[in-house]
Amino acid sequence: AMSSLDTLIQLMKTRTDEQRQLLARLLAHLEQVEAAIMELELRQATEQMTVQNNPEMALTYGDFVRWAVARARELEKQRQTAQAAVEIARDKLSQLFEEQKRYELAAAARREAERQEELKRETQELDEIGGEGFRRRKD
Repeated sequence: AMSSLDTLIQLMKTRTDEQRQLLARLLAHLEQVEAAIMELELRQATEQMTVQNNPEMALTYGDFVRWAVARARELEKQRQTAQAAVEIARDKLSQLFEEQKRYELAAAARREAERQEELKRETQELDEIGGEGFRRRKD
């Protein structure tokens, strides 16, 4: 029969797995934001070179720079938020994992105690059987 401790361990494993999946999704999101930042930086460099080689494009370049600065600010905000979410999820995962380990250790200790108890009982029974045989022989 499953003990309440075993039930708790199952629950903790489920919660730990769910948290691990959440962390993976948050990490993937952070990577996407960081990729977008790199892409923007690359595009800014490309636009700059284009304008240097084609001065007639300088008219629209100002608009691009304004857009790029706003976009960079927005992406940086997203990056910080994503980073914070990852940190929180990581902490939560290690907490859940610690808790799961504690329950598993408690269950193992309980199983060991039950095993010792069983051994003691068997030894007592054997002693009693041995004692009876000894008494019978004396009679």
